[in-house]
Amino acid sequence: FIIRPLMSFVKCIKEEKELQAAGAYEFKYLAATYNDIYEANEENERMLRHRAERDPLTGVLNRGAFEHMRTVLKDVFEPIALIIIDVDKFKLVNDGYGHEMGDQVLKWVAKLLEESFRATDYPARIGGDEFAVIMANVYEDQRFIIEAKIANINETLQNPSKGMPKVSLSVGGAFSKDGFTDDLYHKADLALYDVKEHGRCGCRFYD
Repeated sequence: FIIRPLMSFVKCIKEEKELQAAGAYEFKYLAATYNDIYEANEENERMLRHRAERDPLTGVLNRGAFEHMRTVLKDVFEPIALIIIDVDKFKLVNDGYGHEMGDQVLKWVAKLLEESFRATDYPARIGGDEFAVIMANVYEDQRFIIEAKIANINETLQNPSKGMPKVSLSVGGAFSKDGFTDDLYHKADLALYDVKEHGRCGCRFYD
């Protein structure tokens, strides 16, 4: 009634698990108290991780989390895609409607990206009005699916409601067969530049 519960408690603590209530009343009380503290600490850690990884305005991954994903995926030799996204003429929104409306536009864009892409994709805000999406297990022949997603998002942004200003996205993308290679971001950025040079509001991939 003493040794076995203690051995079980020590094992659970070492494995960072909740304690299994067993033995005398005092041990069960100890387990319940410990588990309450354990759950509170787990929740605090979840909140801290969320704050560390998420952009406070839009709720998508922040620049730090994006860079971490970029590093992790360098060692994962699987096909991925990266798209870089700019909100077209965002300065005009801030100047014409105010920064509060500009913040609402950024939240709207982030929401549309999260809704449009898979749960296994990683939308991130990497600058003021600059976003990115990392997609794992994506092949180059799926580019038309991504282009269709961006076209649908731009259709929504170009036909706003509830007093939102009309905006659009310029998107450049690139594919890699071997994880996040050193030149992947540069290739996506070149494709983005090409979109901006040809009228904005569109999506192109590095070729």
